[in-house]
Amino acid sequence: MNITIIKPGIQSSLQDFGKWGEQAFGVSIGGVMDPIAAKIANIICKNNEEAPVLEMTLHGTEILFNQDASIAITGSGSIPYINNIKIPFNKLIQVPRFSVLKTKPSAVGCRSYLAMTDATSESIQEIEISTWQINYAENFSHEKIIHCIPGPEWNWFDETSQKNFFSHQFTVSNQSNRMGYRLEGMQLKTKEKKELLSTAVTKGVIQVTHEGLPIVLMSDAQTTGGYPRIGRIAGADLSTLAQCRPSDKISFKEISEEDSINRWKDQQLMLKKIKNSIGLT
Repeated sequence: MNITIIKPGIQSSLQDFGKWGEQAFGVSIGGVMDPIAAKIANIICKNNEEAPVLEMTLHGTEILFNQDASIAITGSGSIPYINNIKIPFNKLIQVPRFSVLKTKPSAVGCRSYLAMTDATSESIQEIEISTWQINYAENFSHEKIIHCIPGPEWNWFDETSQKNFFSHQFTVSNQSNRMGYRLEGMQLKTKEKKELLSTAVTKGVIQVTHEGLPIVLMSDAQTTGGYPRIGRIAGADLSTLAQCRPSDKISFKEISEEDSINRWKDQQLMLKKIKNSIGLT
């Protein structure tokens, strides 16, 4: 596929689904922030589910298609236009060569995903949008509930902090990025001052800084850290968290390991159903 990036926007990058199995050597997992939206984009284009996609943060991206293409845009955080025509998310779109995709500001969400493949038609004269659409609804609220499992150092925190962690809202800070989301709000305190030797961490882990504020590690997180781990995000909720933007509010809801696994299985079943439905089009 031949495209030209005219403008990268606030932040656009080509992402795969991470480098697994190398964390012991200090290599971050990386990969897409919202794996569900990214996989759905690939499924719509009938690509391999984990083919690389273009991850676009918020708005401002401009792309020139140098050849006819079949594309899909999923996620949220922007309003996409091709040749000044507004196009929908979660549909297959046939794009003529020399068309320009632009993403404009949206009031909700944070990241959208562009999957591409060669055009299904021999020659495309105008934009063609599929009559069908994947029924996948992002959580567009600025207040989100994120399921969380208590972490290894949960008992380091005093009773008030444990209660506040699951009963108070936190605000996503402007100092948030692909490495981690810094949260503002209720200060969390340990029962006593303790130093934690640098230990294993990964995306989804929630650490608490010396200032008592949580950091949720995201896709580009380091592999080791010395802050106590108060919790871990349920795997099925990582996509929801990835669509939070600065100033969004999140509340943590306690969940068991078993329930977390079941939520992840349900999410994978949903992807399988989407893939089967695409196969019938």
